Amino acid sequence: MATKRTLEERMIDAEMRGNRYLAEANEAEERGHQAKAEKLFDKGQFWLDRYNLLAGNY
Repeated sequence: MATKRTLEERMIDAEMRGNRYLAEANEAEERGHQAKAEKLFDKGQFWLDRYNLLAGNY
C-alpha cells in the first residue's frame, strides 16, 4: 500500500502541473494550434485552482 502524500507534496505537485500545462499552452498558441492551446490552458487552470484550494486561497 502506498504511503499518503503530505499536503505540501500535493500542493507542489498541483503547482508544477499547472505551470507545465500553461507553458505547453503558450507554446501551442505560438505555433498556431489554438484548439490544443485552449485544452492545455483549461488543464493548467484546473491544476492551479487545485493548488489554490489546497493552499487555502479562495
